[in-house]
Amino acid sequence: MVLRRGMKVVVCAALAIMMSRTKAIAQVLTDTSNGVLSASIPFGNLTPGTPTTPATTQIQFRIRSNNDNGYRILASAVFNVTPTDLVQGGTTVSASDIGVGITSIVPGNATRTPRVDNIATGFNYDPATVSAVNGLTPYAGAASGRATVADLLASPNMTILSGPKIANNQGINNQNNFLTVTITFGLLGQFFTPSTLSGTLTVTLVDGP
Repeated sequence: MVLRRGMKVVVCAALAIMMSRTKAIAQVLTDTSNGVLSASIPFGNLTPGTPTTPATTQIQFRIRSNNDNGYRILASAVFNVTPTDLVQGGTTVSASDIGVGITSIVPGNATRTPRVDNIATGFNYDPATVSAVNGLTPYAGAASGRATVADLLASPNMTILSGPKIANNQGINNQNNFLTVTITFGLLGQFFTPSTLSGTLTVTLVDGP
């Protein structure tokens, strides 16, 4: 990649606004304060180089369900990149460069146990723990066990998490009847084309199975 003198190559990576929808009366999806989930999850500026550790960010939310058939979390994504300079031999950041995984599911004290909550194939990993060996994107997609935003673009409304009935009621005034879910995103700084990226990840809570 040829750099002009004095040029600072950065990717301004405000990744997404994460929003939620609920399609069933017995299901409630909120942020960790029991409010509407709508959060910015920025990476900040990424500088060029050959690092081994990706920049990461995460989002947490709560899910409640008293449906006897359990619940499912569906996910869809929109992704946009706007170059701010010439390519100059580099590559443009894409949705396949951003790893995404469900890194934690924590049940409240009033949830039904024992329980088995199932993370979709490829999403059961932590993008923050994946090291790059050649300075290039270490995420190869869900089929390889390391899902990316590109997987969500290719399969809208993909089920990324499912499980049995969570509790006997779904009221948000109960501080123990939910699962707290953490989704982590990773992006390795590289010799990308200077650009800004943005997108939307929408998660929807529906009845199981």
